[in-house]
Amino acid sequence: MAARRRKGSRGRKTRKGRKSRKVAPRAKPAGRRPRRKQATRAAAKRGARVKTRRKPAVTRKTKRRAQPAPRPTPAAGPHRLVSGAALEIGVVSHYFPRAGAAVVVLSRPIHRRDTIHVRGATTDFVQAVDGLALDGAPVAAGVPPQSVGVRLEQRARVGDRVYRISW
Repeated sequence: MAARRRKGSRGRKTRKGRKSRKVAPRAKPAGRRPRRKQATRAAAKRGARVKTRRKPAVTRKTKRRAQPAPRPTPAAGPHRLVSGAALEIGVVSHYFPRAGAAVVVLSRPIHRRDTIHVRGATTDFVQAVDGLALDGAPVAAGVPPQSVGVRLEQRARVGDRVYRISW
């Protein structure tokens, strides 16, 4: 017995019960603008379109403001180092809360038993340097451009400045 097609049926039923249709591609009408490119495949599925920037009709040149000249920093010689004067020696780049240690990127030398001042937006404390480590191994001193681990008594944040008070 042959399967009968119902009137108005355009295609066969698929396994899921829906009809499948083959549709011929539509011809583009003459004079129509092409569609804009779409951002991503996910956006394309949602039907989102990318906004394109158009150049302004008239471009005007703006004057650049002159940058102020940087202030000259005095040379750090032996006559500039005064005991008790704060001297920036580095910046905290990471803090390990469980170990209570911070990684300090050095700009000046640091030694064990130095007194340091850690200062930041919410941090402000003074302590003596008890432990210094370089790549996990204890060291007596660190010199720039090394990043050394310093054991701290209080929490430090990334970006806090470290100053040497005495040596």
